[in-house]
Amino acid sequence: MNNSIRDIRIIILSGVQGDTRRYRTFHLFQQLKLLGINAALSHLTDAALPSLIDSADVIILHRAAMDHYLESLLNRARQHGALLIYDTDDLIFDPQAFDWIDSPDFSDPVRRKLYLGEMERQRLTLQACDAVLVSTDYLARQVARLGKPVWVHRNAFSLEMLAASILAMQNKKGKSDEIVIGYASGTLTHNRDFAKLTPALQKVLDANPSTQMRIIGALELGAEWHRYKTRIHISNFVHWMELPQHLANFDINIAPLVLDNPFSQSKSEIKFVEAGLVGVPTIASAADAFKTAIIHGENGFLASRLEEWEANLNSLVASQALRRQMGERARQSVLADYHPLVRANQLAQTLDQINCRVRGQSLWSEGVPQALQPSSPEAFWVDGKLEEHPGLTERAWYILSHRGIGTLLGQMWVYFRRLIAPIFPFGG
Repeated sequence: MNNSIRDIRIIILSGVQGDTRRYRTFHLFQQLKLLGINAALSHLTDAALPSLIDSADVIILHRAAMDHYLESLLNRARQHGALLIYDTDDLIFDPQAFDWIDSPDFSDPVRRKLYLGEMERQRLTLQACDAVLVSTDYLARQVARLGKPVWVHRNAFSLEMLAASILAMQNKKGKSDEIVIGYASGTLTHNRDFAKLTPALQKVLDANPSTQMRIIGALELGAEWHRYKTRIHISNFVHWMELPQHLANFDINIAPLVLDNPFSQSKSEIKFVEAGLVGVPTIASAADAFKTAIIHGENGFLASRLEEWEANLNSLVASQALRRQMGERARQSVLADYHPLVRANQLAQTLDQINCRVRGQSLWSEGVPQALQPSSPEAFWVDGKLEEHPGLTERAWYILSHRGIGTLLGQMWVYFRRLIAPIFPFGG
């Protein structure tokens, strides 16, 4: 395989939905377009997928769990020599790590069985591919243990997110005397992360009556938080295009992780990136990914022990000047290291290295492409309607067709259980 940039065809295929799909496929697609590479986005449920596979030189499979259908597609791809790359930003390919996932969702034995089966199928897809892309060095080390060649391509922001963040900073509300400590949780798997930080947070709140907490996403708060209810504001769901507006109204962003948990260690530094885009300083656990992004005391704070969390929180609460200075430094480092143009150039190098390793030659005969600053960034935005697909019906039909009625019934049970038993803050 040795062609010009225009001749190479890359297909990015996802098997899931949600934020992980956006970060690992939509953003990747945008980076490839900025490089001038012929690329296409797809999903396992797409009817056009077989023809896309037949035309692909490189196929990136994001969280696509193995089944008979996917196996047949990979066999077709191998017949014409396509390069197969598995992609993930989470430790979903190691069933032995399942018990480290801290989520009340898995108290349901049906959900537990389905997820374990999913992890096993993810491992099969990873093993069937030529190489692996991951979001963190920690994940790369886990993949390397399986004997697979692996490269790190970090999660980054998109041109759309940059535009939304600039607008959020322009529309930022005027300052009051309140100081807002914010936490963008995302999912209930972060319950234990937040709980670990509770004693330090409560000490800071007690010592600073004007300090408030704002939480975005699903999070269960224990009874110890009842006395702070009037000082805690929770937004259970925020669309990602609205997230910058919420983050811009934080004074301090926190990103706690339980450091002795493999699933926590595998998380990327995206919470620092998102807050940095709107000039908000972050205090984060000293996990591998955050240590890559944050220079302690310059563009953010790192903490391992409760005393460090408390000291860093107190420093930022006490000084508006420090918050502004550190927030601006965070913004400049995020723009320098995580901009789509920077990530695009890194992606081009990585894909070339993968092809050299697997195929023994460069991916492009005319040299590795370079991204150019677009005169109209909006032209490179990814159609937001893609996030709406596949719908429930499409997903259900795929599961029934390729994984059987038992799996479909299990998925339906989990879906309806969540509808009738939602999780409430403050323990309900």
